[in-house]
Amino acid sequence: MAFKYNLKVECGISNHHKSSTPDACFFFADNLIVIDHNYDDVYIMSLHDGQTTTTQWLDDTEKKLLGLKASAAKTFKVDRVQPVMHSPSEAGFVTEKSREQYMKDVEKCLKLIKDGESYELCLTTQMRKKIGQIDYLGLYLKLREKNPAPYAAWLNFSKENLCVCCSSPERFLQLDGNGILEAKPIKGTIARGLTKEEDELLKFQLQYSEKDQAENLMIVDLLRNDLGRVCEPGSIHVPRLMDVESYATVHTMVSTIRGKKLPKMSPVDCVRAAFPGGSMTGAPKLRSMELLDAIENSSRGIYSGSIGFFSYNQTFDLNIVIRTIVIHDGEASIGGGGAIVALSNPESEYEEMILKTRAPVNTVFEFQKESISDYE
Repeated sequence: MAFKYNLKVECGISNHHKSSTPDACFFFADNLIVIDHNYDDVYIMSLHDGQTTTTQWLDDTEKKLLGLKASAAKTFKVDRVQPVMHSPSEAGFVTEKSREQYMKDVEKCLKLIKDGESYELCLTTQMRKKIGQIDYLGLYLKLREKNPAPYAAWLNFSKENLCVCCSSPERFLQLDGNGILEAKPIKGTIARGLTKEEDELLKFQLQYSEKDQAENLMIVDLLRNDLGRVCEPGSIHVPRLMDVESYATVHTMVSTIRGKKLPKMSPVDCVRAAFPGGSMTGAPKLRSMELLDAIENSSRGIYSGSIGFFSYNQTFDLNIVIRTIVIHDGEASIGGGGAIVALSNPESEYEEMILKTRAPVNTVFEFQKESISDYE
């Protein structure tokens, strides 16, 4: 399932901008092949109503899987040699706002913070490119190779002419079988280095950045408040505060917030209490979303929303839709942004936004280029 940022209207905030994509798309997965990459196990699962005794799909799928020829395992290695990187304009994308316009928006946010309207505003923008009909699954596999991430997803809703190629490193919210809710917001991002020494230096720089620590701490407090609406009193805790996690193209600062769900609260209650993810709004949450709607030019759509699953056993796991290519009616859109706090610098904020869009932008450019070469 996927639902977009605009569903904040269900949480008490109106939408200033309209989106051309559906507010939410769901599909019911009753037959599944689940691959456990940690233990190299494959599970075949089928849901039924209890009256059905047939196992035809399970039998057929098992036979097909056992008949597959073994393929060489592909190891993804992070290459510290800097590949050729293209700016959005060089890659053929039209940005919603120029560098100057984006920096002016950052200045607007800084003024609102100075005036006491908000503590933190998560400003975003979009870039778009007409790509027509291409191999969407091939594009996602290219993105996964260039930017592997733990909460990646590929969803294709052909009836809506909509495809989502997501390489998100961020969990929005999880509810496990023991009733434990977990959020893992990312606030603080820096590029990887070209050498081991430079990489460690940049990681250290992020870890001890006063600005990034301020961003992260404010969102941790926000999510503690969100989870406090649906969790048992005294159960909310922060087992990891401001850890640095490393991915193919960036280091990120991540915190983990957990709490024990109240028995009377449903999974939907839990999502409603915390949506949209605080790392994409700012603090205080409701007022920040109102301010951002007035500054941003268009709907965020699926970007800033969530992808994941709800299970029959009352568990769920949802991501934050970032580092994502959304293709609708033959047009690719990529969102990017960052948190603005009192210590923010407009030029640095623009560069951070571009950094976050680099992997998906260059994936589209390279995949199209390779597709043309194959055709020729």
